[in-house]
Amino acid sequence: METAEQTLMQSPMMQSFLLFVYTHGFWLRLGLMALLALAAVFGARLYRRLVAALRKKLARYMPEWLQILYDGFSEPLVLLLRCLLLYWAVLAAPLPLSVSQVNQLAGPAFSAAVIGLLGWGLWRSEGLCGLLLRSAQNRLDLESNKTMTRFFEKIFRALVAAAAVLAILELFGVPVAGLLAGAGVAGLAVSLAAQSTLSNLIAGITLVMERPFGIGDYIVLGSFEGTVEEISFRSTKLRTPDNCLITVENSKVSAEYIQNVTTRNSRLWNFVIGVTYDTPRDRIEALCADLTALCQAEPMVLADTVQVALIGFGASSIDIDLRMYVTTLGLNDFRALKNRLNLQIMDLMERRGCAFAFPSTSVYLEKTPAP
Repeated sequence: METAEQTLMQSPMMQSFLLFVYTHGFWLRLGLMALLALAAVFGARLYRRLVAALRKKLARYMPEWLQILYDGFSEPLVLLLRCLLLYWAVLAAPLPLSVSQVNQLAGPAFSAAVIGLLGWGLWRSEGLCGLLLRSAQNRLDLESNKTMTRFFEKIFRALVAAAAVLAILELFGVPVAGLLAGAGVAGLAVSLAAQSTLSNLIAGITLVMERPFGIGDYIVLGSFEGTVEEISFRSTKLRTPDNCLITVENSKVSAEYIQNVTTRNSRLWNFVIGVTYDTPRDRIEALCADLTALCQAEPMVLADTVQVALIGFGASSIDIDLRMYVTTLGLNDFRALKNRLNLQIMDLMERRGCAFAFPSTSVYLEKTPAP
């Protein structure tokens, strides 16, 4: 496979450049070297303007994938042009070396720079992942959301970085095939020693593919709950209601019962009111009817889901169960609704002459008859 400098050296433009350089005198070559070096060092702003102007002029004719590639390679293209000018400056330098000797010294560095800049351009073009997911949505039934896109962008960048590093190593004579074979054996040993990391990676891929939640969703995981901020290869990050950032390993996330609060259209509110045992039956029946009417009159409560019933007799109270679904999904709105209804229930209990029960103990004293 030809390297970048070999391809460049065989081009007609490079052949003409070398012929011009090596057929002129010392001072002309020195001036040309200085001119090329100055153009490489101080011409960055001009090159960026030319790339931006070309992008603006061709935007209407380019499809979306080509626009993503153009934007990704815009900065690497400027650096590539500067590297090419520096490479030409080295070739034009009046050194006591032949073309092949100069090329042997500067060629590998230039080729490594080209490979690195190509990898950087692909790295910056990770938006192609989101475009591919959107194009596959109708055929593969994939939801092109931020979670899926961000996850595949990380995989894409990792592959691009690995390919660029391997290409540069091969350029400098490193036996890549043997290195990969050794890396396979070492990877097997590492995988055996890092089974938890591997399980987290597999669990992360499963979470992304099945999509039980996405970035921005509010979820409950066992004793933790919060808003999902990031899903990575190893872990999932949650922002809790008290603004703490919790990192949970993906294997533990997959093992939990995941409650996605964001996807529901209503919220269950179930609680028990305990009244004292000295409350007459008619007051309890009237209290249950008033509680039903009070909850059904609340705009945030689904009226047909309100259930009020005497469910049992506790150790210190007669227990009345209230069960309803509310449309306030956010935590702050739900707390405000609970505060408002609880205050109304206190007023209702007072009007009905009912008292809240609390844990208590009755002590009975018996007199022992005298012998």
